[in-house]
Amino acid sequence: MIQFTEQEILHLQEKGKKQPQAILNLKKETEEIMADTIRVPKTGIANWTLYYYCPVCSVSLSYNRNDGFHHICPSCGQVFSGEPYDSAWWGITNSRNYTAAFQMGLISRITGEMDYARKAIDIMSEYSRYYNSYEVHGNIPYNGPGKVGAQTLDEANFLRSFAMVYDLLWDFMTEEERENIKKEMLLPGADFLIEHRHKQLHNHEVIINSAIAIIGLIFHIDSYIRFAVYEPYGLLYQLEKGMLADHMWFEGAFGYHFYALTSFFAYEKFALHTEHSHISHPNYKAMMELLVSYLEPGFRIPMLNDTNYGHTSASLYLYEFAYREIAGDKLLYVLNQLYKDEKRDNLEAFIYGVDQLPTQETVLENYYGKTGESGSTVLRGTNGRYLLLKHDRYGGEHDHYDRLAISYLGFGKRISPDLGTTGYGAVMHYDYYKNTGSHNTVNIGEENQSPVNARLTKYEERDGVVYVEAEADWTAPYEMPDTFTIEQWKKENYCGVKMERKIAWAEDYFVEVFVVKGTREDLPIDWVIHVSGETISAPVGKEIECFSDRKPYRHLHSMKHADISNDGEGNSVFSYMDGEIRTDVFTWNQYKELYYGKGPDNPSVSNINYQIERAYGQEAVFAHVITSSDGPSRIDRVNFSWHSGTMLVMVEGKENVSGRTWSKEHKM
Repeated sequence: MIQFTEQEILHLQEKGKKQPQAILNLKKETEEIMADTIRVPKTGIANWTLYYYCPVCSVSLSYNRNDGFHHICPSCGQVFSGEPYDSAWWGITNSRNYTAAFQMGLISRITGEMDYARKAIDIMSEYSRYYNSYEVHGNIPYNGPGKVGAQTLDEANFLRSFAMVYDLLWDFMTEEERENIKKEMLLPGADFLIEHRHKQLHNHEVIINSAIAIIGLIFHIDSYIRFAVYEPYGLLYQLEKGMLADHMWFEGAFGYHFYALTSFFAYEKFALHTEHSHISHPNYKAMMELLVSYLEPGFRIPMLNDTNYGHTSASLYLYEFAYREIAGDKLLYVLNQLYKDEKRDNLEAFIYGVDQLPTQETVLENYYGKTGESGSTVLRGTNGRYLLLKHDRYGGEHDHYDRLAISYLGFGKRISPDLGTTGYGAVMHYDYYKNTGSHNTVNIGEENQSPVNARLTKYEERDGVVYVEAEADWTAPYEMPDTFTIEQWKKENYCGVKMERKIAWAEDYFVEVFVVKGTREDLPIDWVIHVSGETISAPVGKEIECFSDRKPYRHLHSMKHADISNDGEGNSVFSYMDGEIRTDVFTWNQYKELYYGKGPDNPSVSNINYQIERAYGQEAVFAHVITSSDGPSRIDRVNFSWHSGTMLVMVEGKENVSGRTWSKEHKM
C-alpha cells in the first residue's frame, strides 16, 4: 500500500476503537449501496450531473437510487423523466459508487470486516467488465469527452477514486481480480486521460493529472508520473502558474480555488510517503491561508464567479490534512471556527487530521493587495458590516464578467450579495447568473464586460474612514489567461472604455462613486444593484411591461420607470426592509433614467430587488450613499456635488440615542 503506512493503519484502527461513532458514520454512508445490488451501467450512457437540476427552480433534483426514470424537484414537486435527467442519474450513481467503495475499503482496513472489502472489490470488478466497451461521449461546454462519464473530468474522478481503492485493498484481491482491474480499467483509463488532457491552466487538468499520477505511482510507470507531475501543464506547472499574485486560484471562484486544491491534495495524500510528494510547496499554504482574508461574517465563503451553494460545503474539511502537514495559525483558525457549530467526526478529520486541535482565535481585519495589482479588497465594520470590492483579473471559463462589482453584508443579512450561480446544466446559469447585468457593477449596452484586468489604485485611511479606489481599463494592453474560453461578451461595447469605482467606508454607511469614460453615445450605461428584502420606499414609477428581452434583464419583472426630477439636481432614496434590518440607498439622479423592480435571487424561486440607473454619453457618473441599520436610519440627508471631475458628498444624520446631529464630507 502506498497511501498509508503500516503504522498509520494501526493508528486508524486504534482511533476506530476510541471513536466508534466515526466508524458508524462511515457505515451509515455506505448502508444503501451495501444493501443494494451492484448498479453499474453496461454502456457509456452516464451524463453530466449538473443537468440534474429543475429548469424552473434552478435547484438540484431529488436523487433516488432505486428509480432512474422519475426525478422530483424538491421545490415545485414537478417530476422529470427522459433526457438529460435519466442519464444524469447514472452520472450521480457512478459518483456514489466510487465514493462508497473508498469508504468501504477504509471500513474493512480499520475494523477487519471483510464483507465491506468484498463489496468494494466487486463494484470495481463489475465496472472493469464494461469499461473498455464504454463509448466515448459527451458534449459539455468547455469539457473534453468521457467514457464512464460525459466529460474527462468525470473520468478522472472515477479512475482516481478506484485507483485509491485498488491500492487500499490490494492484498484482499485475488491475482485475477488485480490483473483484471488493472488491465481492463485503470491502465486504459489513464491512457484515455493522457490523450484528452488539454494544454491549459484549469482545475480539470489538476484533477486529470492527479488521477494519472496516482495510477503511475501504483504501477511504477515513470512516464505517467513525468507527464502528470513534472511536464508542462502537469501538477507542479498548474500549482505554480495557476496561483495569482494575491494567492487566489486564477479562475477567481472559491468553489474552484478549493476544487483545484481538493485534487492537488488527493494526489499529495497518496504520494506523501514517496519522493514525488510536494506537500511543502509554499503555494499550498498561501492558497489555504487566503480564505481567512475573504471570510464573510458568519463564517461564510463569498459566492464569487461560478460558485454555487454546493461547491464549498465540504471544502473546509481540506484544512484537516493541510493543517496536519503544513500547520499555521490561519489554517488552525479555520478548523476552530468550523467545529464551533458541528462535531469533529467527519471522514477527513478521522483519517487525515491531528488527534487534538489547539485553540486559535484571529481578529479578522480589512484585506487589500498592493496598489497596481489585481485582486479584491475586503472592508469590515461593526454589526457584521462587510464590503467586498472585486478588482480582479478575468479568470476564464468560470468568470462572471463583473469587474468592480461589490458585495455588501450587514447585521447578519446578505444585503446586496454576489448571487453566485446554480448548476451549469440549469437554464439560469448562462441565461442569468453568469452575466454582468445580474451583478452590482456597470454594464454597457446590456452586454457582458469583455475580459480585462482590473486593479487597485488607492487604499488609505483618514479620520476613521477607509478610502478605496479601483479601475478596469479596456484601453490598457491585455493578455488572455492560458485557458480555453468561449466568448460570451461584446468586445466592441467596451473598446476604449475606462471604469473607476471609489469607495468611502465609514462607520455606519459607505459612499460609492462610479465613473465611466470613453463609451459610445448610442449605448446605454447601466449601474446595477440588487438589494434583499421588500421595497418600502421608492420614487413614484410607471410600470413597464418588458424592461428588456435580452439576458439577464429578461428575467426581471414588476419593473417601473421612476418619475424623477432630471434637472441635474434631483436625488432619490430607495428604502428596503429585510426582517428588522433597514437599508437606504441615497441616489444622485443627474441626467439619468431610474428603473426598479425585482429579479431572481439564488435559488431562483425567490426574488431580490433591483435598482438600475441608466445614462448615455461618452462619460457617466453614478454616486450613492448606502446605509443599513437595525432601527431608524441614522442618515437624514445626502447632498452630491460633481465639479471638475470630483464628487463632493455631504452626509448628514443624527445619533440614534442622543439625537445629536452630525455631518461628514467626502471628496472623491
